[in-house]
Amino acid sequence: MNSDNAQQMPEMDLEHLYEKLHAALHYQRVEEAEKTAHELLEVAPRGTTSWELWGDVLLAQGKLEEAADAFKKAVELEPANADAERKYASVQLDLQRIKWQRETLESGDLSRFRGVAGKEPATAAARSALFPGLGQVYNGEYEKGLVMFFVGMALLIPAVQLVVAWLSPEQSPSGLVTFLGYFGLFGGIALYVFGVYDAYRGGQEEKGQPLISPPTELQDKEE
Repeated sequence: MNSDNAQQMPEMDLEHLYEKLHAALHYQRVEEAEKTAHELLEVAPRGTTSWELWGDVLLAQGKLEEAADAFKKAVELEPANADAERKYASVQLDLQRIKWQRETLESGDLSRFRGVAGKEPATAAARSALFPGLGQVYNGEYEKGLVMFFVGMALLIPAVQLVVAWLSPEQSPSGLVTFLGYFGLFGGIALYVFGVYDAYRGGQEEKGQPLISPPTELQDKEE
């Protein structure tokens, strides 16, 4: 700290304010944190830590632009403050992302979002081609994917047992093994074909949906 007030104030008292402010932020007592941050800025107006913590308070309040200014001030006071520099860069990225989203929503071109997080139908189908259910999980249909996966495993076991019996000349499969084996074999083929088709169709539906909802203020304008 290089202000007169900071020099006159005992270091112990400054540390107490730091700890008090950190605790208030940790327990999400934002009003208390804001009050303590103002006290800290009064006694150490040119302290890089004061401005960094004030930025943390503004960030907790959702005031990104003001938080960016506070972090920038902290970096200007002490260019070696790596934490403040990192926080400033992070807030700037958030502001750019919000600006990009707002401009995209206002333009009505939601296709720009699909390239970021859209599900590709071909990829979903390819995953189901490896084993039933994997494509559904990729599309976000977790319950359906898990059911198909376990059903596929249940059908695979008797089918494998039947094939093993066929490949063992000294072993003749019983009627039950043969029945279950054929059931598992044909049932598994049907599940496999359906799984690939369903995953591809689900991927098309997923890709066609907007991935985010417009902000409330834009929805109100449209109504």
